[in-house]
Amino acid sequence: MIANATRAAALLALLSAAACSADDPDFDRILDEGGGDSDSDSDSDSDSDSDGDCDDDGDGYWDPEWAALECQILALTNERRAQSADCGVEGHFDPAPPLVMEPHLREAARYHSLDMGERGYFAHESPGGPNGNDLQQRVASAGYTGWTYLGENIAAGQMTPEQAVQGWMESDGHCANIMRAQYNEIGVGFAQVAGSPYGTYWTQDFGRR
Repeated sequence: MIANATRAAALLALLSAAACSADDPDFDRILDEGGGDSDSDSDSDSDSDSDGDCDDDGDGYWDPEWAALECQILALTNERRAQSADCGVEGHFDPAPPLVMEPHLREAARYHSLDMGERGYFAHESPGGPNGNDLQQRVASAGYTGWTYLGENIAAGQMTPEQAVQGWMESDGHCANIMRAQYNEIGVGFAQVAGSPYGTYWTQDFGRR
């Protein structure tokens, strides 16, 4: 269960990174400078569970209650992808195939959520982090290689998976990451860190190989 609901509910934040390709000369400039409440990040360059097959036991290293929340995020994300969506300045998206939970992306997402809580920051960049300085380094550290598309949504302070996904869908960059048909894999990571600025941290790492 998620504790400290009153405190965490008062502190909500979202960040996302827009999609791009590893061959794009502007790769390093595609990050969306969305301000303090929202940002979106995605790149292009890159073992798996479907959302009906999502492992919710924590894989022997993660809190099973956290893992169950991650599986809910996957199910809600795939429900959104089954419908068309208007993502504002990012455009209109047709329904897209469901994403599959990928263990290496999930590991990267989990440790990014935990690192944000433990070190008290909220960003895609993680300078000096135990698994790398940015999304590309974090997924490589987790063993996700050979990718052609890569993106990330993060959120903090939301008390339920429904709140996190709804917040992302109401933000253009996050919505686009959720709806992009280029992605076919995802890793979801949730962490709750007592005494941290937001209390709860959610990460979606999207990819395609």
